[in-house]
Amino acid sequence: MYCHQYDPRSFFDGAGTWLAVHDDVVTARLNVEALVFGATGAGWRGEDGRAFQRRMDAYLSDLRGIEIRAVVTAITLYVAGAVLAALLLFQFLVAVAMTAVAAWVLVAAVTPLSLASARLVALQCLIKLFEGFRAVERLVDTVMHGCAAVLGAAVVVDVGVEAAHGDTSGLRDLAAGTFAQGPLFIWGTANRVERDLTAHGVDGVHPRSGKPLPPGLPQLAGAKAVNDIVSGSQTVTGRYVPEQAGDGSYTFPWE
Repeated sequence: MYCHQYDPRSFFDGAGTWLAVHDDVVTARLNVEALVFGATGAGWRGEDGRAFQRRMDAYLSDLRGIEIRAVVTAITLYVAGAVLAALLLFQFLVAVAMTAVAAWVLVAAVTPLSLASARLVALQCLIKLFEGFRAVERLVDTVMHGCAAVLGAAVVVDVGVEAAHGDTSGLRDLAAGTFAQGPLFIWGTANRVERDLTAHGVDGVHPRSGKPLPPGLPQLAGAKAVNDIVSGSQTVTGRYVPEQAGDGSYTFPWE
């Protein structure tokens, strides 16, 4: 549960932004179509008129492509946000169930016989909860990877089609945009490493060998995890979030 501390609002906000982009592009396309119809419908014939029509048709086709990609992106972000929100709700229900089991064991502790029976039943309940949580976690992981694949495919198709027609401006823009987000990528990777190391420390065993960690390390990781949850960020990397510029890029340390 420590690893799944999310805020789905950013996904919903992003989806709303992309829907606004779609609406703006639709308005622009309709205005351009009306303008083109007014120009070509007035009897503009000849090679110049046909060349103008071809160029405007290509431009309108690009606008329709933007509309489709905006809708696909918005839907994907909505799905991702909804899945994360559902996971948070599921985690809350699991926590409530675990609290109820713990309370039941405490109540059953009035007699040694009932305590032994309660501990056995509680252990079985916790095993079932853990198995169910793992199954939901795998499902969420699959859905989120699918959403990432959809967004990646949309970018690749867009840039690839333009490059195939000799227009490499999209490829250059993608490279420039990726570089501009470099500090965030670096920070995000470091933040993920810190989170995973903390989670492995809380588990108390080495993730590969399965051997117990040195005494005191799980307790230290547990205290750090509590601080991470309370503060809302990782203890070490959380204080070094890169600053975002007005154009959406992030500054490198030497800038």
